[in-house]
Amino acid sequence: MKKSLLFLLLASIATAAPKKPPKPFHDPPDQLFRMAPMPQSSRSVVVPLQPNLHLAFDTVYCRVHTVWKGGPMKLFGPCYHGGKRPFICHPNGDHLWGSPPELPWKYVGPRFLFLGGKERETTSRFLGFSTKGRGVTFNYELFDKTGNKSAISENVQAVDNVIIRNITIAPRKTELMFAVHSERGKVILDETGSPKGWESGPTLIQRNKDVLVFKHPGFTAKQIRRDVKSFTEEIFTEEGSTKGNPVKAVNEQFEQVFVVFKPSKNPINFTVTTTTVPDAGVATKIFETIREASVIRREQKVVLSANPKARRSFVLSPYYQTEAFALPEKMNLMVTGMDWLAKDKLAVCTYAGEVWIVEGATGPVGEMKYRRFARGMNEPMGVLVKDGKIHLGNKAEITRLSDTDKDGVADLFECVSRDWDYTGSYNSFSYGPVLDRKGNFVVANAGHAGRWSARNMGWALRIKPGSHKAEAFASGFREPNGIGTFGPDKDIFVTDNQGAWIGACKLNHVKNGGFYGHPASKPAPEKLYAGRKTFTPPAVWFPYKLARSSSGMCEITDDRFGPFRGQLLVGDFQNAIVTRVQLEKVGGEWQGVVWPFLKGFQSGVNRLVMGPDGHLYVGGCKTVAWAANAPFSQGLERVRFSGKIPFEVKTVRALPDGFELTFTKPADPKAAGDAAGYDVWQYQYMYHEKYGSPEFDHNGKPDSFTVINVNEAKVSKDGLMVRLRLDGWKAGYVTAVRGLDARSAMGEKLWHNTFYYTLNRIPK
Repeated sequence: MKKSLLFLLLASIATAAPKKPPKPFHDPPDQLFRMAPMPQSSRSVVVPLQPNLHLAFDTVYCRVHTVWKGGPMKLFGPCYHGGKRPFICHPNGDHLWGSPPELPWKYVGPRFLFLGGKERETTSRFLGFSTKGRGVTFNYELFDKTGNKSAISENVQAVDNVIIRNITIAPRKTELMFAVHSERGKVILDETGSPKGWESGPTLIQRNKDVLVFKHPGFTAKQIRRDVKSFTEEIFTEEGSTKGNPVKAVNEQFEQVFVVFKPSKNPINFTVTTTTVPDAGVATKIFETIREASVIRREQKVVLSANPKARRSFVLSPYYQTEAFALPEKMNLMVTGMDWLAKDKLAVCTYAGEVWIVEGATGPVGEMKYRRFARGMNEPMGVLVKDGKIHLGNKAEITRLSDTDKDGVADLFECVSRDWDYTGSYNSFSYGPVLDRKGNFVVANAGHAGRWSARNMGWALRIKPGSHKAEAFASGFREPNGIGTFGPDKDIFVTDNQGAWIGACKLNHVKNGGFYGHPASKPAPEKLYAGRKTFTPPAVWFPYKLARSSSGMCEITDDRFGPFRGQLLVGDFQNAIVTRVQLEKVGGEWQGVVWPFLKGFQSGVNRLVMGPDGHLYVGGCKTVAWAANAPFSQGLERVRFSGKIPFEVKTVRALPDGFELTFTKPADPKAAGDAAGYDVWQYQYMYHEKYGSPEFDHNGKPDSFTVINVNEAKVSKDGLMVRLRLDGWKAGYVTAVRGLDARSAMGEKLWHNTFYYTLNRIPK
């Protein structure tokens, strides 16, 4: 008895014990950069200058926000440690220096600032960065209200713990001021050199325990300010992604070094070298030996061969054969996007931020090569090839990747658009991009785990060619983990996942002004963030037992994939299946029907793409946070039509008094013409704030359905069609039809005997 009580006590203590925080992930030492959210900026790019020296660049204010000495950045998030929290990444060492949260550049006019000139309101736009040559080069533009525009490039590298920033200013007509360095608190600045420049010596900042030394030769004019600065500093946190980040009011003594540049018809290039040392004597010796970074760090080309021991697929179907790609050992290919770079080259992006090119992707699985094109991206959820270049839907932006030196590895990362707010949340995904019929980029942003004040969360955004501005044209998405186009007009469709305000997974036709259920952030009115009474109905509801986490889609565009050309295939992450969707327009609006189709994939089905060979390519992904009924965390599989046509309901057309079903093969007129052989029922979902919804019948009873009478089943003369006349059905309900007794002329049962039609409208 005592032993039992002791056991229970120990068990209760073990249960109550707090879970150990997840261990952070670290990028390998040879990685050149990482796009990741940090407390100082959600849009940070971290550059490991040396194994023990790291720089974080804020692409919002175009400033170096943190420099630290110590270990690599602590990466958090589901793609690294599996758990949903934490997801804000942190420095891992001793803070050396940084800049306040403001643009370090200002236009000045009409005279130099120290001669009475005035600072002008100046803004910036981040253009991207390059890894070509030495270090990493950040590119951005400056603007003011008078029409001034200046292009800036800022290259960062290091030698012997000395940070070297090579900065180039494009020609301009106006004076430009740059805050070379900012320090909090009261410090001593020891100026040496002539008043017109610092060629003869460095500038020193005496701290409590060390001396920060920086040297910046060749400036036209300089100024040192010692004053109190007042500003607010947003600190990005896990809790703040939904409740609003804490804002720290700063009112402290600052000492800043400024330089002012005269108008110039030619580019100006200058260098700022920075280090932290015990005393000025050491610094002098270091600067005397520093000339130029001697090591060119480039992203190494990595090509992996197929693994002959890789697992093979176990999807069993007499109609479709599935084979798994022989993924290389230790490869972490959690697929979040796929598109074709060439007929035999498949571009794949991953949850962990890598981009791989599968060479020979349409050939034998044992002969493929896997070339890493890029890494360090921020959890991209889509890849699109346009004009021969890869475009990624990173969390914080659409990024265009280019290989400018033709060595097989990306070295230019251009920001196409980032016209939305990014909280850093693990849920703040941007799905896409895809191209609409006018050539616009379209992305769908998650609204789940967001807040109203974060702009464009839960919205579909359209970016016109050549523009970086986004037009928010539809809203109400929770977790739209699937976006694609359909039909000759390339209509935009988005899947969404069951949760708060979303009764079940669904497929939405996205159109201007549509609202699809989940509260969306501004520009939607704040009063509507508490919920609405109605929403734009989806084209298709997915039954919860069939699909629990709808994902990517693709249109069947090839007859080589069987008798279903012109229909959509839609994945489901959790159940690791592919469903088949057929759409039709009723009253000018899309609605349609869903069937089960393929199952048994190796990982959670996340992305689908049709190949130039007429086969279906399925990309898989699975984490602790994103559970799936599949055994593996990664998967890339190819599905081909066996040539054997199943007996199946090919299409369904809604009629004023029922459905017209078309079969893939002639049906037995007696079996298919028996009205008693069909079961039909209707249900709908409740629109409420609660997570998901049970099924409701016509009377509003939960966990129930209404039986619909089948008055007649009339088979066509050729046996390829049956017309079901129904009695008592209503618009606004999912209509399920089961044909257990239907048989082909050869006696075959239906491959899938049940379909689910979302009857938003009954034709007149």
